[in-house]
Amino acid sequence: VVIMPHNLRIIDYMIGVPGSLHDSTSFLHAQIFRHPQAFLSANEWIWADTAYPSLTWCVAPFE
Repeated sequence: VVIMPHNLRIIDYMIGVPGSLHDSTSFLHAQIFRHPQAFLSANEWIWADTAYPSLTWCVAPFE
């Protein structure tokens, strides 16, 4: 799992996660999920697909 905001800089990643584990489940264990303020300023956010949770800093489109 690689996390990149709108400017495409990598701000968090996870390695060693089994391929059978869905990305959205891996995301729940990522540092950015537990401590988003350490990675994003108050006005920053990331896009995610619909499998990810919709949070104030993680925007998933509507289905």
